[in-house]
Amino acid sequence: MIRSLCLAGSLMLCLAGAAEAGEAGRHYASWRGCLDRNFALQAALTSPSLAADAALRICRETETAYLAALAASPMVDADEADQARPALVARARGWLLGRRASL
Repeated sequence: MIRSLCLAGSLMLCLAGAAEAGEAGRHYASWRGCLDRNFALQAALTSPSLAADAALRICRETETAYLAALAASPMVDADEADQARPALVARARGWLLGRRASL
């Protein structure tokens, strides 16, 4: 579990900068854009917590594409990407809720 949390944090940090490159970076940007858009739409209709859950559910396809691109990259293997998914999603949910609180 600790390893998954560390890996998820590393995955988000290594691709969060402006120097994103390659397929994994494009998929990460697509996933974050999907989360941003859908959270904003849902937050206008419901509570922030429900909006974050809905955005994560709606953006599952782009999240899967991001994790698949990571698994195909030299950064991580498929097992590591699968193990990191719960922590990655938890961090994304926390980011959405924190972002909403700061608006």
